[in-house]
Amino acid sequence: MPSCTKDIRNLLRAYNLLVATRDDERAIIGKVSRHWLQSEREDWLRLCDINPGVFRTVRGREVLCEALRPDHDSNPESIDIEPLLDQLVFSDKLINSNGLAKLEPAIAAEVLLGVMLMGVQRYGNRRCGSARLSHDVIVAAMIRDTIGLTDRYSAVLPGKCKKITENTISTLFGDSVCKHIAAIKMHQRQFDQAFAGNQMSALVLPRPYASVIAAIEASQLRLIARAAGDEILVNLDADKKAEMQARGIDCNSTFPERELLDLHYRRTKAALAMSGVDYSALAEPLEHTLLMSVSDALDQPTKRRRLVGRRGKAVYETHNSLPLVESFNASENFNSIATLHIAALEMMQYLEKGRRKSACTMLGHSLRIAAVAEDLFGEALEPSFAATAILHDVVEDGSRPVAGYDQSLNNIKRRFGGPLAAMVAELTDAESTVAAQQKAEATLLCDSLIMPEQQYNFDRFTEMQIQPTTTHEPYTLGGIITKIIDTAISEEEGIRDPDVMTSWWKHSGIRIYWSYHIRGRVVRPLLVKLTQEIERFESGSDLSASILNEELVAKLRALIEFSITSSDNYAVQNLAIIAQEYGLDSDERAYLIRQFFDRNINQAQFQQDIVDTLLVEHRLKASIRNGAVPSESHVALYAKTNGVRPKPDPNTFVRYRAAALQRAQIAERLQLERIVNSGLQQGLEEVVSLYDLRKVA
Repeated sequence: MPSCTKDIRNLLRAYNLLVATRDDERAIIGKVSRHWLQSEREDWLRLCDINPGVFRTVRGREVLCEALRPDHDSNPESIDIEPLLDQLVFSDKLINSNGLAKLEPAIAAEVLLGVMLMGVQRYGNRRCGSARLSHDVIVAAMIRDTIGLTDRYSAVLPGKCKKITENTISTLFGDSVCKHIAAIKMHQRQFDQAFAGNQMSALVLPRPYASVIAAIEASQLRLIARAAGDEILVNLDADKKAEMQARGIDCNSTFPERELLDLHYRRTKAALAMSGVDYSALAEPLEHTLLMSVSDALDQPTKRRRLVGRRGKAVYETHNSLPLVESFNASENFNSIATLHIAALEMMQYLEKGRRKSACTMLGHSLRIAAVAEDLFGEALEPSFAATAILHDVVEDGSRPVAGYDQSLNNIKRRFGGPLAAMVAELTDAESTVAAQQKAEATLLCDSLIMPEQQYNFDRFTEMQIQPTTTHEPYTLGGIITKIIDTAISEEEGIRDPDVMTSWWKHSGIRIYWSYHIRGRVVRPLLVKLTQEIERFESGSDLSASILNEELVAKLRALIEFSITSSDNYAVQNLAIIAQEYGLDSDERAYLIRQFFDRNINQAQFQQDIVDTLLVEHRLKASIRNGAVPSESHVALYAKTNGVRPKPDPNTFVRYRAAALQRAQIAERLQLERIVNSGLQQGLEEVVSLYDLRKVA
């Protein structure tokens, strides 16, 4: 099977670098405050609490009709919405906040930029291809603005995070990418000076940099056009408008995006007209879609509504006209670097509004999973695995009930082919909440690990029937890898962003329930299965059905260590939350954490020393009285019951500790030295310190 080439490795590293440095930036405004990020987190909102102006926009009308007229397939633009707005005050209807338009994450422009330039590379020069436009140039263009920014994944505590330097870029991507970044920056300055001085006719940029500069300008315009079509700025809340005002952007006119839209329209038009810009693969498709629709919106502001929606001219038509999307057959090339670019574009197009319960965007979350897979597996990572990781949430979260789009497994099958669609289906949860758990149990009982090509018909993919997770089929190795990393990245988000979490997610009850009962019942059997297979391989017994080799075993060990470390860190933060809920001092909190992870203390003794002695009811009641905890139901040591006061029930918490001890046992069985020899792992103290830092903030 194809391995992870240098270009694919660099692309996945570029995605990770963008998420690490720029996922807190938004279209138009750039880097936003932490308060802004908190306000965007995924939540359930009452219709009556949403600014009515939002419902007068294109997508706002769609949301309103979907919520209040679910049985009517009406044209949202043609109906009289005033009676519906009058109903809002009486409505208790809840909607997912990810259905509401937001400023796109800035990394979306770089994803789009990569797709544009890949199209020039493959189909430029009148479809002969552009040999000068290497993938190093494309990666350099995508990450050109990361130098000098902070890599938030380089440390747990923000104050210890490292800045991205030229040496960082050289180490990650090689000297060639560094040189191209310097050249792109120089040519950007030349373009800026020529545009500002009205001297574009005298500007001559060398190939392929002319096309790079033009694509950079067009990608920025596309983000602004979507914001203008969604009429986002005029409907921002007061705090966000103040933040925009501080950056010199006035949101109080009826078309506040107009000035910026006009500026970037003129810049893009000038850039595309430069000598050396590929016409057929870049200028022509953009002139006939994006530039034409933006020009119409500038001439007649009411036409800006045509820019957005499921068939919007600034997104749908622009993306589909790009040569890589229009001409490249991803369904027959699912292990190609071009397919990775298109997968990221698919994620960006459908989940641009998507936010996690943390400060992370859905796009950033998916790109991060693929990048971590590359970091752990290196050349052993197949591109199709990375594409699956990027696309794993797009069906669930890009559907009409959540994001307002019509994303589906059949759509993924049409665009990416049966094998990739089958792998995405494997990770798409059915309506049953236990489907993934049953699938994990089936994996544990399977005779051996299974590669995707063994599970799915990779040759006759057009005949495949695609459906969400089926409980009787075990996960393939690709599914196992993605599920484990997905959980670890979700835990990572919780660790870094406890202050962004809201309501129930600020407290131990739902976090530990999610960790033990929801994700834990999927990940635990998968870790046990990997452990068993590694032990069987290393013992040299019964290897006839094994797909493992020494290199893959080493990578799977790294995956297990990554998972255990992440889960232990998440458990430490949950213990810090419990300590706060019970009003423990720092010494008592440290004692709680030590006892929780101490394998020499049996469960009965832990119950007596911690549950019965330290986490006592009167301390919790004091926290409830002073407002630190809303109710007993929010705490992990109480049963969750509707309508009545819950009774103490430490079973989930005690089992949660048993799961931590099981992870320690796996680490010992596999002799994962970094975990076994460090006792409480290095970094656990930093997790507690980060929680204290975020709590104070």
